[in-house]
Amino acid sequence: MAAFGQLFLWRNIMSVELLAPAGDPECFMAAVMAGADAIYVGGSSFGARAYAKNFSEEELLHAIRMAHLYEKKVYMTVNTLVKEAELKKLPAFLQPYYEEGLDGVIMQDLGAVRMIRRFFPDLEIHASTQMTITGFGAANYLKKYGVTRIVPARELSLAELKRLKTETGLELETFIHGSMCYCYSGQCLYSSMLGPRSGNRGRCAGPCRLPYQLLADGHMISAKEEPYQLSLKDLCTLPILPKLIEAGIDSFKIEGRMKTAAYVSFVTAMYRKYIDLYEKDPAEYKVDPEDIRMLQERFSRGSSQMGYYMQHNGRELLSLKKAGYQTFSPEAKEQVQPGTVRQPEEKKLPVSGRFFAHPGEPMLLTLTKDTVSVTVSGAAVEKAANRAATQEDVKKQLQKLGNTPFVLKELTCDMTDTLFLPNKELNELRRKAVCRLEEVLLSGRKRTMREADGRAVKEVDNRISAKPAADKQALAEKQRPLQVQIAHPYQLKALAPDELLDRIYVTYDCLLELNNPDETERLLKRFRQKKISIYLTFPAVTRQQTLDHISQRWSNIEKAAFDGYCAGNLEMVTFLRQRVPQKACVTDSGCYIFQMETAAFYDNIGVTEHVLPYELHRSEAKALACGSHSCILPVYGYIPVMETANCLLKTNRRCLKQTKTKAPAELFLIDRQKKKLRVCLHCDRCENTIYNALPLSLHKEMPEILCMPMEAVLLRFTEETAGQMQKIYEMYADLCRGEKGLQPVITEFTKGHFLKGVE
Repeated sequence: MAAFGQLFLWRNIMSVELLAPAGDPECFMAAVMAGADAIYVGGSSFGARAYAKNFSEEELLHAIRMAHLYEKKVYMTVNTLVKEAELKKLPAFLQPYYEEGLDGVIMQDLGAVRMIRRFFPDLEIHASTQMTITGFGAANYLKKYGVTRIVPARELSLAELKRLKTETGLELETFIHGSMCYCYSGQCLYSSMLGPRSGNRGRCAGPCRLPYQLLADGHMISAKEEPYQLSLKDLCTLPILPKLIEAGIDSFKIEGRMKTAAYVSFVTAMYRKYIDLYEKDPAEYKVDPEDIRMLQERFSRGSSQMGYYMQHNGRELLSLKKAGYQTFSPEAKEQVQPGTVRQPEEKKLPVSGRFFAHPGEPMLLTLTKDTVSVTVSGAAVEKAANRAATQEDVKKQLQKLGNTPFVLKELTCDMTDTLFLPNKELNELRRKAVCRLEEVLLSGRKRTMREADGRAVKEVDNRISAKPAADKQALAEKQRPLQVQIAHPYQLKALAPDELLDRIYVTYDCLLELNNPDETERLLKRFRQKKISIYLTFPAVTRQQTLDHISQRWSNIEKAAFDGYCAGNLEMVTFLRQRVPQKACVTDSGCYIFQMETAAFYDNIGVTEHVLPYELHRSEAKALACGSHSCILPVYGYIPVMETANCLLKTNRRCLKQTKTKAPAELFLIDRQKKKLRVCLHCDRCENTIYNALPLSLHKEMPEILCMPMEAVLLRFTEETAGQMQKIYEMYADLCRGEKGLQPVITEFTKGHFLKGVE
C-alpha cells in the first residue's frame, strides 16, 4: 500500500496526459474544449493520414497559438517514410511551426529524425508507433538523437510496457481508444502491394477491413458467417484505465485523426471524466456500463476490446461478423436523441480589466489573466459636447470579446462622467489590449531560429541534392552478384554452390527447423568451401520474448559460425551490435532505407550493407546504390505484406498447441478475388506472417538492374519446392551472365513498385 500511495502522490503532481486527435480546426477546438491536455495534428505534408482534411500552415499556426493560450500542447505528425526528394523540404516545412512554439514532432523515418535533431536541437521528438519499437535496446539508442518519448508497438503487453519504462526512463505514449490495425504498425505492406496507396506513406486503403476465408490443406476452416478475419474491434480501455495509470504510462492517446469533431469531443470528454475520477480517488473508480454502451454504439464497430495489454492475442479481439466504421448503430439512433448526451461547452479564458479615462489624457486599458497584465493606451480623451459616455457604455464595448478566446469577467472603470468616448476608439483599444495580452502570454512559447540553423535550412536543398561520385562498380561487373535467402532445410540441401552465388541468408525459423548444430554445420560446409558467406536472418519483429529465445539459443548460433547477421528492425540491430560488434550486420527491407540519411543513421551503428525496401522506385533504388552505401536489391520472392501478433488458426479455434495437432502443410487466406495469400505460422512466438498472392519478380528488368551499382541482387525463397527454387535460381544466374532469349520460368508475378513507386 505504501508503494501505491507514493505512486498516487506522484500522479497527483504529474498527471497523465490525455492526447486527442484533430484532423481539422473544428476537431482541434473540440479536443481543447473536451479536456485534452495535448492534441496531435497533421500538416499539409509528411503525416500518416493523407486523406484527413489536415491543416493549412495558417490554420496550424493559429491552432498552436490557441492551444498554448489554453495551456495545452500540440504535437505534429511527421510519421511517414520520407523520400530523398522530400527530405530536403522538411526543415523549411517545419520551421514556421517550430518558431511558433510547436511542442513536439511524432516521427517514423529515422533519416528524418537525424535531420530534425540537427536543425531543431531543442524540439521534442517522439518515436511513432510506425517505428515498431518493441524493446528497450532501440528506445535507448534513440535517446542519442534526442527522442524523449516512445509510442511503442500497440501489441506490447502491460508487463512489456512496464519494463520498457523501467529500462529507458523515457516517456511512454500508448493508445487507449479507437481503431486497431491487424498488422504491427510500420510493418504492413498489404495496401501498398494492392496499388500505389502505401500505409507507410499515410495512404492505407484498409484491406484488413475486407472479407476473407481461411483455407488449410485445401479445406475451408473459417465459418461463412465470420468473413472478417483481419478486422479488429475498436479499442476501449476504460475498464483497465487504473492499471495503465499505475504502470507509469505518461500519455494516453486517442486514435482518430480522420474522425469527426463529434467523435473527438465525445470520446475525449469521456476519458477526461474517468482520468479525473481515478486521480481524485482511485478507490472510487468504477465505470458506468452506460458509458461503455454509448462509446460502442455511437462511435465504434458495435463492440470493443481492451487490446493487447492483458492478452497476447485471441478471437475475442476481432470483429469477425461485421466490419466498417459506423457513426451510429440503428438502435443507437433511436435511443440517443440530440441533446441527451452533454457535449462540452466552449470554455473562454477569464480575464479582468481596468479602464482609465480622464480629460486630456490618453485612454488606458489593463487586462489581467492570472499573474500576467498588459496595459495599452488610446487616443487622448475629450470632454463631451453633448451626451457623455457612461460606465455602462464603456463596459458594453469592452466586453465584446467575441471570437477571441477570452471573456471579461470583471471590469473596473476609473473615469469622469463628462467624457466623449467614441465606440470606434473603445473597440480599437480593446483589440490592442487583447492582441497585446495574447502576445505576452505566448512569448515564452515562441522560438527564434539561430542564425546558423536558419542558414542551414536554406542550404539543405543543395547539400542533400549533391550527387555522389559515380565511380562504383556496376552489378554486371561483380564476380558474384547473387544472394539467396532460404526458409527451410530442404531448400538449403537443394541449393547448389554456384560460382555466381555470393551469400546465403538462413532464416531464424529455418535454423529452428534444423535444431542440430552438427547437421547445420554439415549443410553449410559445402558452401563455405566455395567461399560463399552464410548470414542468419532474424524475425521482422523482435519483442523481448523473441530476444530471450534467441539469447537462450545463442551458443548454438555461435557454433554455426555465421559470417554475419541480417536484422529487420532497430531493436535487433542494437541487440547484435552489443552482442557481436565484430560481426557484419545487414539491415533487412523492414528497416526502410528510403534515403541516404537513414542509411547514415544505421551506418553510425556499424551496419555495413542494406537490403533495400520493396516500396522504392527504380530511380530511388539506383540513387541509393550510387551513394556511399552497399545496397542489395530484392528481385524475387513473395513479399511479406503483414507481420501480426494474431494467429489465424487460433482465431478459428485451431490453435496447434491447444488442439495438439500438426500444422497444415499449406495455409492460405483467400480474398474476394479468390487470390491466395500464404500464411506462415511462427508458433514459437505465436505470430503469423502473411505473404502477397503473387511473387515479386524483376527478371524482365535485369538488364537495367545489371547496370546499377548494386552490391548484389537477392532471391528470397519461402515455400517454393526444391525444383521450383532451382529453376528460378538458374534463370537469374543466366540473366546475370548476360544470356538473352531465355524462357521465363515464372508466369504469374508482380513487379511491385519498381516501375511506378508509391504515392
